[in-house]
Amino acid sequence: MGKFPYFTEVHDEIREIAKGAAEACKKTAVEADRKHDYNIVKKNLKRLAELNLIGIHIPTEYGGEGLDFVGHCVALEEISKGCLSTAFSFNTQRLAMDAIRLGGNDAQKKKYLIPACAGSIVSFATTEPEAGSDVASMKTTAVKDGGSWVINGSKHYITNAMIADANVLVAKTSAPDAPKLEFTAFIVDSDNPGIKMSKVESKMGATASPTTEYFLENCRVNEDAVLGKVGAGMPLALSALEIARIGIGTQGLGLMQVALEQAIAYAKERVQFGKPIIKNQAIQFHIANMSSRVEIARNLLYHAAWLKDQGLPAGKEAAIAKLYATEECTWVCNMAMNILCGPGYTTDYPIERYFRDAKVLEMGGGTSEIMRIIISREEVGKI
Repeated sequence: MGKFPYFTEVHDEIREIAKGAAEACKKTAVEADRKHDYNIVKKNLKRLAELNLIGIHIPTEYGGEGLDFVGHCVALEEISKGCLSTAFSFNTQRLAMDAIRLGGNDAQKKKYLIPACAGSIVSFATTEPEAGSDVASMKTTAVKDGGSWVINGSKHYITNAMIADANVLVAKTSAPDAPKLEFTAFIVDSDNPGIKMSKVESKMGATASPTTEYFLENCRVNEDAVLGKVGAGMPLALSALEIARIGIGTQGLGLMQVALEQAIAYAKERVQFGKPIIKNQAIQFHIANMSSRVEIARNLLYHAAWLKDQGLPAGKEAAIAKLYATEECTWVCNMAMNILCGPGYTTDYPIERYFRDAKVLEMGGGTSEIMRIIISREEVGKI
């Protein structure tokens, strides 16, 4: 890979630091995956915080490095090569932090972002048992009661909640007979007696990144738990999710890059019919197709990240980058498994883990179908 136009010397320094962190994550990735051990991911996140990678594009007054979003993507790409479970939790951490950065007041930012940059974990929740892509159907409610709010409902498939110290969530705050739905974002500390963690899901991939269901039972929070303005929770969540989608695509970039490298290394060593299989034109064509997809994804993702750094609209670009990178990541990992053939299907090689990990990226932050809706609406308007 040549010098990429969006990268500076600072980004090169970030990449080198992240590469070292990724190597450390790689050493425990197999154990974390097989044991579904989210405590390993929790330790990895703490290490990333110690290296000042968690808060790369958080302002310095709130504990971050004050750098750009491209820098975050550089770090995330490298961590994804070492352990996708860690990268998935890392990006979700940043999703929650971005919601606080975008919507929080000064006191909230100091209270939550400074610890989060130092390793305190935050989760983000809109998804519920009956509200996934259709977020407007969420049933969780928050009702004003004097100087506080009482929240009731449940959240499902929430990354990091089991290990979180605080939880950003969105609840319905409009009255049942109101003509228009209204949603508000809240920050709920994990030690609040009204929030009850239920279970960690057993998943196909990214197994060490905890995906949790939790319940809110008469969960009482003070007025200062409201994140942003009352009724403005949905735009805030969507703004944070737009940034997170670029991060999810970047995880796909890192994963397909390392799958390509694994496939090339194996093809150089595997001898069939008296020669390494890399000398077969069919294998070379597969490698070319994989490499092309990696480079296209890289250009799409870092262009979208650059747009965000410039303060320019990037909704369509983020959706395109996320859609392409995640679907092609699954394709590249599948092709890598084809090149390794039998060995790739065993746990002796990491390809089978890459293949399992890749699929979740097509779902997180909005499914491929939702990305296509966003893209089409940007092109032709709402139908």
